Amino acid sequence: MTRRSRDDNEINALPAHSRPGGATDGGSIGHGLIDIGLIKDGQTVVLGLSGGPDSVCLLYELLALGEERRQGGGAGNPVVCAHMNHGLRGAESDADEAFVVSLCEKLGTPLEAGRIDAEALARGSGLTVEEAGREARYAFFDEVCEKRGGGYPLIAVAHNEDDQAETILMRILRGTGTDGLAGMAERRRSAAGFDIVRPLLGVSRSEIDSRLLEYGAEARTDGSNLKTEHFRNRVRLEILPYLEGAAGAGVRQSLLRLAGNAAEDRGYFDAIVEGALDEYLDETDEPSPFVPQLSLPAEMLAGVHPAIRRRLIRAVFAELGLKRDIAAVHLAAAERLLQTWQEGGEASGKRVEFPYDYTFGIKGGDAVFRAPGAADPRWKPRRALKKRAKE
Repeated sequence: MTRRSRDDNEINALPAHSRPGGATDGGSIGHGLIDIGLIKDGQTVVLGLSGGPDSVCLLYELLALGEERRQGGGAGNPVVCAHMNHGLRGAESDADEAFVVSLCEKLGTPLEAGRIDAEALARGSGLTVEEAGREARYAFFDEVCEKRGGGYPLIAVAHNEDDQAETILMRILRGTGTDGLAGMAERRRSAAGFDIVRPLLGVSRSEIDSRLLEYGAEARTDGSNLKTEHFRNRVRLEILPYLEGAAGAGVRQSLLRLAGNAAEDRGYFDAIVEGALDEYLDETDEPSPFVPQLSLPAEMLAGVHPAIRRRLIRAVFAELGLKRDIAAVHLAAAERLLQTWQEGGEASGKRVEFPYDYTFGIKGGDAVFRAPGAADPRWKPRRALKKRAKE
């Protein structure tokens, strides 16, 4: 990956001709769209800036928020933009990057720009091009946080309400579990431990377009978003409009209500899982040690309700760095091994294969979760194995 950066002497000070809304008298439209509770005063925000309408709107909103906080005596919120050129659309991708560079120069906003060959990364990793690009992009955001962030930076991305509805419908069509119905979270943790927030998740695409008109801001259009060979694009351009035509315009809001209800249920289950992890795993302040395995008492894991057990299995693997591609077949195999152990069968020493060479097994009275021999150096574990007294 190649990267370049640009600095400004005055970070995020909007020149008069570039203030939101084109104001020249020191006025500003404000930041009425974003959820400001996600961002504390003084926090540096690393913004994923593609150049599209959503991220450009979020940039203007963040700059307005920081200016208002400074005028109110606060520290404000320095913004550092991060743009990744995935090299997928040739000259169009280069034009997106040039647009972002020009916009950041106009607004006096620091920019870190990276460039990758997403197709080559996908071939070398076994991931889809979209997955490989996404992993590289978020790794790049982590790098920018570490380089530019200062005290306690966070990453902001510009997913909106329509993106959320599309995501939920996609997951339903693919057969998601109940946790998947909750859609994208407003806040989650990156591989390096930085918060990733989505301040526009409750804002519709039409509201964003209207806001851009108020700001007098331009944005880029990604032509690939109009190609229906991509599943998300088919959902956006064909399936959702069909459902709205057949069932009424409230389909999107129904999907969002479903997500809200599912998120409440997930929060309840997550609290139970966190309680179990607190009992058996210790918090760690170590910056980057790799923990090759963790374990839970097999008797406890076998004895809890299946809904909790499966979440515990996922959560422990997440502590070891495995956060995706765990399917029902993996969980079912782990549960069969636990059942064999519980019934007195031959289980000790046996293992179940999970994605990416992670394994689940039984050793004595412990259910053992093991990671592969090498780890992503960006990963910072939150917990370590708690020493349990032998009974």
